[in-house]
Amino acid sequence: MHKHGAGPRCFLNIEYNMMVDEGLDEPPSYTALARKTHTGKDGSFLDERTEELVLEVEEAVEEMLQDGSPLGDGQTDSTAASNVKRYLLNQEYIKRGKTKKGTIYGLGSVQYKNSSASVLIHVSLKRNLDVDMRMSGFETTISEVKEDIAGRSMLSRLKSRGMSASQATLNIILQTVQSQASTPASTAQPFQPQPQSQPQGQPQAPSTPPPQHLSTNTHSDLDRWCQELGM
Repeated sequence: MHKHGAGPRCFLNIEYNMMVDEGLDEPPSYTALARKTHTGKDGSFLDERTEELVLEVEEAVEEMLQDGSPLGDGQTDSTAASNVKRYLLNQEYIKRGKTKKGTIYGLGSVQYKNSSASVLIHVSLKRNLDVDMRMSGFETTISEVKEDIAGRSMLSRLKSRGMSASQATLNIILQTVQSQASTPASTAQPFQPQPQSQPQGQPQAPSTPPPQHLSTNTHSDLDRWCQELGM
């Protein structure tokens, strides 16, 4: 069950009073409004879901704005920085707080401001938020923040994938080595040096048997000599 501490007061009136009391030129962020309307006198949340949503959104935006963002160079107290942070808080709140009915959890009547019956609430809020951003003139800063977020997100993914990519490469190398090791040795074609030709006129080595025609001629000469000598 949705619990809040606003009583019968309209959330639009509470939003307006916050602007007056805090001297704001723009409406407070949705997270600030949710805190105002859903906490008790001691500051504790009255509704568990609202608490989870607000803390989740604030943590996400803080991560966006840390280390390397345009707001990290001493501009935290400037009006532009406040507008950028408010835009990011509202953007994340709309994205994370959407209910099954299409409304935004914890915003009460504020979400119906400048809305049309033919347009979904979260779509109307996002459109109004983009219009406010353009009118405030800090589109460039928002773009830089988003680019920085995307860059750090990609770096994080690459780092997380580094170990698995190295392991995959190692597995491929091991498979290749094992495949080569299992190949039969008989299929290999070892290098066999070609025999060197003997220079012309050089006698054959003693271990080499004489050609057949030389052996035949030698026996014929011996027979002829034996006949001449009467042997």
